[in-house]
Amino acid sequence: MKKNIIASLSAVFLILTLVGGKTFAQQPKPQTKHIHTHNDDQDFDNNGHLPGTWSAVIKDGVANIEFFGEHSSDGRDFTVAELGTLPTDKIGDFSLTRESGKLSFRGVFQDHWGHGTYQFNENLDFKAYLAQKGYTGLDKELILNIFFTDINKNYFDFLKSNGYPSISNNQLKDLAEQDLNRKVLEDYFNLFKTEGYGHQSINKIVELREHGVNARFVNSFHQAGYKDIPLERALELRDHGVTVEYISSIQKIGYEKVTLERAQELRDHGVTTEFISDMQNIGYKDISLEKAQELRDHGVNPEFIKSIAALGFKDITLDQAQELRDHGVNAAFIKKAQGKGMNLHSLDDYIRLRDTGFSEE
Repeated sequence: MKKNIIASLSAVFLILTLVGGKTFAQQPKPQTKHIHTHNDDQDFDNNGHLPGTWSAVIKDGVANIEFFGEHSSDGRDFTVAELGTLPTDKIGDFSLTRESGKLSFRGVFQDHWGHGTYQFNENLDFKAYLAQKGYTGLDKELILNIFFTDINKNYFDFLKSNGYPSISNNQLKDLAEQDLNRKVLEDYFNLFKTEGYGHQSINKIVELREHGVNARFVNSFHQAGYKDIPLERALELRDHGVTVEYISSIQKIGYEKVTLERAQELRDHGVTTEFISDMQNIGYKDISLEKAQELRDHGVNPEFIKSIAALGFKDITLDQAQELRDHGVNAAFIKKAQGKGMNLHSLDDYIRLRDTGFSEE
């Protein structure tokens, strides 16, 4: 599928070349996602990557550029200032040079959108410097990620000054792949200090980054009134999909006090604001969060209750709906039983009928 994407982008670039970029503004917005893949069989020249394609969108002085190679794609952010003068209206060249190498672009920007081709050339002297520090397995993909993350000689001094005198080969790779540049690391160090998390290992920082736990995530809970969140608790909340936005959505439909524990349980059991609102809309205004979670576990939803009510059974309690579901009594069962002359007077009678072994067949 990636080859199809690359082929499509290459076709776009060809069209841009032929018409001078006039059709560029009609191109759809590119996807901005991070994908990391690798294939050791890819061919490279002696110190650089074969040309790939790129697409970009500029917002608030930051260019999010998606790079597409033969076997991989990767999205990264760059400030417009560090990219220099960008070609507009017609095809042109621009580049970005860092200690680890040079990234050369060819393409065009129009209305904050860009497309084109790129080629990366390693700085062999910097690669030799890394080798002298004991880092091995420095393949082309790793060097490109090191370039993206702007890992340079000062980067190692920065780590040392913050309590990391040495990092392993795997840690270097993780830092590069997770785009843990100096600014991102500074944010983590400030978070650890502010929250009293103490000195955390490089591996823990990588884990936090992978799981999307950062200062913004932790601070969002503080602003919502949740204080003193341990680091492992923050990781747990993120892994279970609990966000301030989720809690706020629950509060907005009438549940003022939602603990983090309750929010996590609701999330784990698939309780959404849509589910609760739908239950409220069919008459269960005072449904508790505990009951909503219980109903979800037992497979009771508004559609199930409405299908039973449509057969003439009104004022079904939530406990009764749950009991019906637990005993396998649904609208189809009741209709079949009635079709065989079993016109019983109450839902409890249909439950007893089901328990005796009567089936629709």
